[in-house]
Amino acid sequence: MSLGARYVFPVEGPPIPNGVITIDEGRIGWVGPARDHGVAPDVDLGNVAITPGLVNAHTHLELSGLAADEQTGGSIEVEDEIAWLSRVVEQRRTGGESTLRDAVARNLQAAIAAGTTLVADTTTAGLSWDEIADAPVRAVVFAEIIGLKRYRGLESNNEAWKWISSIRPDRQVAACARPGLSPHAPYSTSGWLYHSAAASRLPLSTHLAEMPEELRLLERRDGPLRKFLEDLGAWDDDWEPIGPRPADYVRKGELRNADWLIAHGTYIEPSEFWQLRPEASLNGHRVSIAFCPRTHARFGHAPHPYRSLLEKGVVVCLGTDSLASSPTLGLLDELRFLHERDDSLSGELLLTMATLFGAWALRAETTTGSLRVGKSADLAVIRLPDRHEADPYRLILESREPVVATVFEGDFVNGPWIGV
Repeated sequence: MSLGARYVFPVEGPPIPNGVITIDEGRIGWVGPARDHGVAPDVDLGNVAITPGLVNAHTHLELSGLAADEQTGGSIEVEDEIAWLSRVVEQRRTGGESTLRDAVARNLQAAIAAGTTLVADTTTAGLSWDEIADAPVRAVVFAEIIGLKRYRGLESNNEAWKWISSIRPDRQVAACARPGLSPHAPYSTSGWLYHSAAASRLPLSTHLAEMPEELRLLERRDGPLRKFLEDLGAWDDDWEPIGPRPADYVRKGELRNADWLIAHGTYIEPSEFWQLRPEASLNGHRVSIAFCPRTHARFGHAPHPYRSLLEKGVVVCLGTDSLASSPTLGLLDELRFLHERDDSLSGELLLTMATLFGAWALRAETTTGSLRVGKSADLAVIRLPDRHEADPYRLILESREPVVATVFEGDFVNGPWIGV
């Protein structure tokens, strides 16, 4: 099968006007301009862009929008993050497992419809696995581990490993999904849980350098986060941090021998950037940052250092976080929001952050993340506006046109061309 489009964006090459992509048994067989293809494409998709499937490098599919957000139409308003955490905890306490599973099913379908073909989901004891494993999507499912108090840490760790041990190897391969672990954050998870997770050799994710209150807690063991934990009954007077800086949690001792996908990373010090570069690991382990632009804006944080990180060679990818902090789970929405806030980033770089960089962070870059011959035909099809732009990336970034179809392993999984 061959698909034609106004533009094809390979990511590992310049945009191709009047482009064609051929698909052979679920893989990309050829990419190039129609004039070099020789024959008309089997399906002309019209005034659209074909891009690699989008990679949501950080999300929580089990979380729903908070009640107050729904009343305001999901608009982003600056909010105190610790007050927001209290609201999320309340949502978890009042909703049962069935409510969380319903949210996973609903949110996963919304993410796929928005062009997502690879997702990094952080979930409670693998709760989202079954839904993800049955869906046309690639994934790393990170089981959350949490607890400053030892008994709570043991409980969440045991629940995570019980889930991991329940996954049949054949089921894992067939599902295009892998399990991972997520020590939640330095302020909520004891150091021994970080070390235990690193020893597992599984993919790891953690919320790190997320808020200034986290820095204060690590350095002085006091402040608003401590009061929040005390009010929850989650504070441990005997707790000692791995180190006084967030980067200590991924680069101290054996922790540096694991793959780490860092959610947010807003307050990592510039002097620590070198520790996050790919060549900083002697054993080939990877550290990357998943930046969630709209969630970052919601809490009025200091400017995110994504530009400095990129300039230092750090891999920065993009995520949506959850509906509890962002209006949608559409990565294209995040791209457009970031472009609107900072149009100095090239469209080429932005699209790479939303595709190939995320695939690299999840060790899927040889399979997906760009339109290269031999890779899986995982695609997003985006409607384009009826206008000309000298820079074709602006047709995607400076428009409200939606994703109209998602292709996974060569099959349309939503949109008007299902069954083609």
